[in-house]
Amino acid sequence: MASYSKEDRRVRRSKRLIAEAFIELMYIKDYDDISVTDIVILADYNRTTFYRHFENKEDLLYKIVTYYSKEIINSFKKPYKNNNYVRLERLTEDDITIFKHVMEHSDFYLLWNKFEKIPGFEEQFLRSIASFYKNEIALINIPVKGLNKSLYTTFYAYGILGLVLDWIKAGLNESPDYMAKQLCKILNYHPSESYLKRATHRQ
Repeated sequence: MASYSKEDRRVRRSKRLIAEAFIELMYIKDYDDISVTDIVILADYNRTTFYRHFENKEDLLYKIVTYYSKEIINSFKKPYKNNNYVRLERLTEDDITIFKHVMEHSDFYLLWNKFEKIPGFEEQFLRSIASFYKNEIALINIPVKGLNKSLYTTFYAYGILGLVLDWIKAGLNESPDYMAKQLCKILNYHPSESYLKRATHRQ
């Protein structure tokens, strides 16, 4: 790993504190009511420092969303990053870290219902996830011969993301462990097999 200079560390610290100040302000104000001055006062910086790193408030939000979309992708990738293939239905609770990631960064995700009112926010976030699905999730192994890989991965990936987003929008009302267990049950549930078992039992 490349070493970073003291200046690089200061830059990263400045960006982080400015982003944290913005997120903190979102809890008490609407997005349109937050000014750059509000942000720099809370972060204890000046406007010059802000504009050295960000073009404007919109650029700050864009970079925050980019950061978190990359992080949630990394948590989604964890079960198969060291494998050539993965079977979604064989994931275990320990493999699924996406819910823990969200809870660890709940200060950002609990603002989702406010963020999604900002034009372009959810579209940017979902577009980043969609790009990941298209370019990387093809590693997932297809269990049925002749099944379209693109359709299969899209169905599962967007289904999982939808489950995560519903949990976020509901205020993270269940624990990450509970959500991981439920996702495992969903991935391992096969309605057609259950129907056949019931039909066989009745005969």
